[in-house]
Amino acid sequence: MFLDRCHDYIGSPFLDEYLFDVELVENVFSQTKRRKAAGLDELTIEHLVNSHPVLVAILSKFLGV
Repeated sequence: MFLDRCHDYIGSPFLDEYLFDVELVENVFSQTKRRKAAGLDELTIEHLVNSHPVLVAILSKFLGV
C-alpha cells in the first residue's frame, strides 16, 4: 500500500520563499522577546544574540538544507 503510493509521489515544490538566509535568521533573533526562561538546552535568546556573528551564517546554512 505505502510503496504503491510512494512510487508516484512528487513531493512539495521547492520555492524560494522557503529558503533560510542570514537576513531571515538575524531578523528572527532581533524580533524574539528577551528575558525569557531557557529551554531544556539551557540556551536563551541572549546567548544567540550575543554570540559570534558567524553563528547566524552557520544556522542559516544548517536550516536551509
